[in-house]
This record gives sequence, structure tokens and C-alpha cells, in this order.
Amino acid sequence: MKTINVNLRQDSYPVYLGNGILDQFAQILAKHTSARQIVVISVKEIFERYGEALLSGFENNEQVQVLLIPDGEKAKSLQQVEALYTRLLEKKFERGMVIAALGGGVVGDLSGFVAATYLRGVDFVQVPTTLLAQVDSSIGGKTGVNHPLGKNLIGAFKQPMFVLADTETLQSLPDAEMRCGLGEVIKYGFILNRAFFEYLKENTGKALQKDPETLLHLVETSAREKAKIVEQDEKENNLRMILNFGHTFGHALEAEFNYEGLKHGEAVILGMQCALLYAREAGRMKTEEFERGMEVLRQIPVPLQKNALNPDALLEHMTRDKKVHDKNIRLIIVEEIGTYKIDQTAGEEQIKTVWQKFIEMN
Repeated sequence: MKTINVNLRQDSYPVYLGNGILDQFAQILAKHTSARQIVVISVKEIFERYGEALLSGFENNEQVQVLLIPDGEKAKSLQQVEALYTRLLEKKFERGMVIAALGGGVVGDLSGFVAATYLRGVDFVQVPTTLLAQVDSSIGGKTGVNHPLGKNLIGAFKQPMFVLADTETLQSLPDAEMRCGLGEVIKYGFILNRAFFEYLKENTGKALQKDPETLLHLVETSAREKAKIVEQDEKENNLRMILNFGHTFGHALEAEFNYEGLKHGEAVILGMQCALLYAREAGRMKTEEFERGMEVLRQIPVPLQKNALNPDALLEHMTRDKKVHDKNIRLIIVEEIGTYKIDQTAGEEQIKTVWQKFIEMN
């Protein structure tokens, strides 16, 4: 088992990483807390697959309650938050409890928001079971739910006591979930680590085939990059926004499809294509760098019916994004792979042109 430390001014925590370590959860939890009330929030399919291993180390499972939520992005709602509050209150859970999120990014985001707000805050741990959650959403403390007018517009920062990432759980992921995770993995190569980008150029196929050694390397490298950024900017005041490379475009696609049919990580892959198009159209990225970036992104096929897309509607979604500042759409762009720039002056006509070229692009 490897340990990656996220060193913050307050609430520092470790990320435990390994292959086949889920059954060590109870032992690790005992190192961090003596809490007697433990709630596992998960979805039915995930808990049926991994719940037994997760709980195997507890001498008395009566101290653990399991609350199941619906699967999918639609579960990230205030209605679901209220339903969880009601169940916790009915079972008389106190402030000394611990909430454990077992699942992907939706489970982690929703559980973390509940932990941040129930009784004004209770302890929380992340047990991510998807590639996307292991490399991104489980680290950094961003939690929240969606609003009909936009994604993740209601939320709070809530750092976990620890993250337990077992890469063996990735073997059961469907292809779409692997694509989702790789979208978040690739962004680290684009904006921070050219050597990692080159590794991905040669090994994305092995990752899609779920090669255990490759997946372990991807999760470890991504987690270390994410931890370094979070340490420098915990509350996303400046630097941390670079992790949104491709997300502003991607969130618009998710909203246009009403958070159905297009998964977050898949939308990010398409969003990164748009971000590269924006940089090229603005004359800030050389054609050879653009083609090099697109070559890697195209290794991860994302099915999408582009002919139904409308540039004006997609632009309207972007104007509601959290990253809009003084009515300007802020974009993270790449001029040279392995580096980033923050563009705070993206004009609406430029954005519409990018959407049109994206729709027309094969």
C-alpha cells in the first residue's frame, strides 16, 4: 500500500492507494477515529459488489448503517440531500459519527455535502470505486449538488479524514466509466506534466484494457498531481481552477443533455477538444501541438450526436458556469502541452465559433 499525503494548513489527510486493499478499511478507520456510529452511503450495485469487503474488518457490523441512494447524476440534488438528512435524523445519528462514501464521484460529492452540513458538520471518508473518483473528485474536499440551472452550483468544501483508493475495483468498471476516468487523468498531462502526457499517448490503450500495473500508475501519478495543487490552493481561489481544463465546455454539454446520456468524464474529454480548438483558433496553440493533443483524446471514443447541438444554447449554459467572472467566461487553455494559461477574456463570438467548429469536426 502506498500513501500520498495531502498537506493542508488544517485538515491534512492521507490517500491510501493499492490493489486489493478494501478489506483494510476498518483497520485504517480505527487509526483515525474511535467513532461508534458509522454510515456508509452507496448505491445498490456498488454496495452489493464491495460492501462485504469494506465491512469485513468490523467485529460488530451493528455499528455500521448503510444508506443507499439512486444511481446516476440525478441523485446529486437537494431533494436527495433532504432525504438523507431525514434518514440520519430518524436513526438519531450524532455529531460524533462518520460518513463513508463508497462509490463514484456522485456518491462522494453528495455524501461530502451531507457530511459538511448535517449537524453543522460530521467526519467523512472517501472510498472511491471509479477511476474518475480515484484520480480527481475524492481528493480536495469539493462537494456539492446540481441545480436545474447548472452543475455543482450548490456545495461546500469538506476535506475527508482519509481516502482509500483500491484500484482492484476498477476491474469491474464498464467501458463508459473507464472513459470518464481517463478524461480526468489526461488533463493532468495536458496542463502539468508533459512526460505523463507522453506516457498516456503510448498507454491509453492498456488503460482501457484495465491493465492493473498501468491503472495503478495512472491513479498514483494523478493523485500526486492533484494533491500538489490542492495543497497550494485548497479553496479554489486561483491556482486550483486550472484543474477545470475542458470542464467549462464539458459542463455545457452535460447541461444541454440534462445530465443524461453523457457522463461527466466523457463530457470533459469533449470539452478538452473544444479547449484545444479555442487555443488554436485564437492563434495561441501551434497546429502540431493541437494535433498531438487531439491524437490522445481521440484514443478515447465518446459517442455523441453532434447534429442536435446548438452553439447558442451551449454558450448560454457556459454563461451560468461557476467560473464566469464579471460576466467573462474564464477558460483554462493549453498553448504547449504540459503547461497552462488562464484566459479571462473569452468573447461570446469566439466561443460560438469554437462550438460550431466542434460540431462540424469529425
